[in-house]
Order: sequence, then C-alpha cells, then structure tokens
Amino acid sequence: MAHSWRPRPWETVAFSRRVMMAHWHVVLVALQLVGILSCSGWPPRWSRHWACYGYVSLVVLAVARVALFAFLFFTVFKPQVETARKSSYPNEISYIFWLGAFNLCIKGLTVILTQVVMVLHSRDVSLLVRAVFLYLHSFPGPRHKHGCRRAAIAWFGANFAFNSIYSIIYANLFVHTWDGMFFILNDMMPDVLISATQDSFLHVVSANVDFLAAIADGVHEHVASLPRVAAAGSVRAAGAPGTACSATCPAHCGRVPVLLGEQGDARVLLHGLRTLRVRYQCVQDVVHATNWVYGWFNLLAGTATLIGGVVSLYSGVMLTITFAGVLGDYEDPLPFNAFDGASCLVLGTLLTTRLLVICAVGEQMSSENFRISSALQTGLARHPGIDLRIEREIQSFLRQTQMQEIRFGAFNLLYYDLDTIKRTIAACMTNIVILVQFSAISAQGKRREQYL
Repeated sequence: MAHSWRPRPWETVAFSRRVMMAHWHVVLVALQLVGILSCSGWPPRWSRHWACYGYVSLVVLAVARVALFAFLFFTVFKPQVETARKSSYPNEISYIFWLGAFNLCIKGLTVILTQVVMVLHSRDVSLLVRAVFLYLHSFPGPRHKHGCRRAAIAWFGANFAFNSIYSIIYANLFVHTWDGMFFILNDMMPDVLISATQDSFLHVVSANVDFLAAIADGVHEHVASLPRVAAAGSVRAAGAPGTACSATCPAHCGRVPVLLGEQGDARVLLHGLRTLRVRYQCVQDVVHATNWVYGWFNLLAGTATLIGGVVSLYSGVMLTITFAGVLGDYEDPLPFNAFDGASCLVLGTLLTTRLLVICAVGEQMSSENFRISSALQTGLARHPGIDLRIEREIQSFLRQTQMQEIRFGAFNLLYYDLDTIKRTIAACMTNIVILVQFSAISAQGKRREQYL
C-alpha cells in the first residue's frame, strides 16, 4: 500500500527558514532600490554609494510629492469640496474629501520622514541585521512551534506583494495623467514603502521571539533536571557526617567544589544556566538596539496607520449609511458608489490589523519572558536545598529577567504588546464614534432647516 509523502519536521523548519530569509532579503533589496536603506549585499553592509543614492532619491521624491500635492490640491480637491458644498450632498461628503486630503498629506509626510530616518540609521540597521543573522545560524530556534508567527509574516509578505503588483498595474493604466502620478507618489508608493519597512522590523522581532522561546525551553529543561540534582546532593549529604542540608551553612558551602567536581549533572546544569544567561543578555541587547534604530519609524508608521485606519473606516461607514438613506435624500448623484464604501471599510480594517498583528507578535516576547521568570521562581520554590552555586545562578538569572525588560517598541513611548492592542482598538472606535456623532448632529440640523 502506497503511503503519501509527508515532509519531516526538520525539513519543514529548514524550508520555512529559507522562505523567511528570502522574504527578508527581498524586502531589504526593495528598500535599497527606493533609497530608504543605504546597504548592499546579503547580509547587508553599509555602502557610501548607496547612501548618496538615498539622499538624491529623497530630495527628488520629496520635491515631486510636494509639488504634485500642492498642484492637485488647488486643481482637484478644493473644487470638489466647493462642488459638494453647493450641491445637495450631505455635509459628510465634504468631510470625506477633507479627510482624504489630510490622510494623503500624512502619508506623504510619513514616507519622507521615514526615508530620512532610515537613511541616517542605515549603518545601524545593517549591523543589527547582521547580528540577528549571526544569531540565527549560531542558535537555531524551534520555528516549527510558532506557526502563527509564520502566518503573520506570510500575511505581511502577501500584503507587500499585493501593494507592489497593484501599484505597477495602476501605474501602467494611469501614469499618463497627473492624477495617476499623484496617487502613485502619495498614495500607492507610501503604502508599499511603509509596509516593506514594517516587514523588515517584523523579521527582527520574530527572530528575537524565537531566540527567547529557545531560551525559555532551555530554562524549563534545566529546571526539570533540578530534582535529579537535588536527589544526588541529598544522597551525598546523608553519607557525609556532620553536614546539614541548609544552603547557607558552612559545611554545605564547603561541599560545593566536591559536588561540582564529581557530580556531572550539577556541573552541566550550572554551565547551561550561565550559557542561557549570556544568550538572554544578547537578546536584550538586540531588542534595545532595535527599539533605538526603528524608534522614530515606529512612531511615524504607528501614527500614520492609526490615522489612515480611522479615516478609511469613517469614510466607509458614512458612505454606507449615506447610500442606505440614513442621512436623508439628495438630488444630485454622489461622486462615490457603494463599492467605494466597501473598499474603505476593507482598507481601514487591513490598516488596523497590520498594527494589531505587530502588537500580537510583540506580546509573544512578553509571554516568553514570563515563561522564563516563572520557571526560575518555580525551581527556587520547590528545591530550596539545591546546591549553593546553582541557587545563586538561578537567583542572578531571575534578577536579570526582572530588571531588564525585553519589549519591542519605540523608545519608551510605545510598546507592542497587549496594552497597545487595547489602546489601538479603543482609539479607533472612539474617534469613529465621535465623528459619526458629529455627522448625525449635522444631519439633524439640516433636516430641521428643511422643515422650517
């Protein structure tokens, strides 16, 4: 009977690792070509030539974006708003025009500042990626255990590919018009570049979560071996006359070199805990460097994503209730259709989900850190009479986990964790409800004027 072929676990891990590395490489090359990163090669190295290219592309694209935005604001957006005011449209249509212009302005400003920040920190980014790449090969983690994170990164890659392909198709169709050039430079291109930069940050976050997960697994294995070491120590203590089981007595302290010299399990345990402490410190250093290198970008991208999500969701909600007749009747045809409302709702949901996914991956870092500290506390509580050097090593490791927080974010202002998820959802819902309430009050006032 023929059996269906199934990939072995290590083959699946190797394949997923190669796919993630390929996606990481593609993202960095894309950022290099558009002038956001001044690096070349893989693993990336800072290059003076690519730095000059980044500064030139920054000036050219910034001037083009500002010129096109100013030109189309006075030739397209402002006439549309005046037309909406003079017609029988609901007042919310004018709000949607203004919010759309404001969102495009925020996008353009965000991508310009992002390019400035990333070009200035390109050398640090290259060193950071090389360090993470070295850790990946030196301490391979159990990536097969984190399928949700692989799915999140795959979703980000699909999002990046979709934005790129859509931008290319849009450019081929509308590049001959000023409107097409405007939306490519101020709408499509910022989405692609911000998404690619977030992908590069997410790869660093995911790799460090894997490192910390491997450290947590190692800590649990060493803590699980404590009963065997404690049992061996108690047998030796019973055979030695005049010794006590207390970890602080002089006789117990004098037995430590003998135990560590003769007992292989204790020596292996002590060496393993020290190795895990060093690896934990390496992860903490990488997280601190990542928060500093990507700090300004995370603030800019988080603000732009939150504004874009609120504007898109509000526009979708208002267009949906306008076509449903909730805001009253109107004689002139609307400049939008029902598909535009659905597209705004989908776009706003995707923008908000992008930020929530990063927060969810960052929350896993806190979960792994909690696993380490809880395992160490359990080991100390259940085995109070363990070897003195092992006890001191566990106490030092536990103090290190409590004093050094490992959380990804932007400086000390924003962290990607569960609290940020709650605040993001609350901020989006609050702003949308406030805007909808203003629209409802405006609609009621307009109806009263019509009746009077």
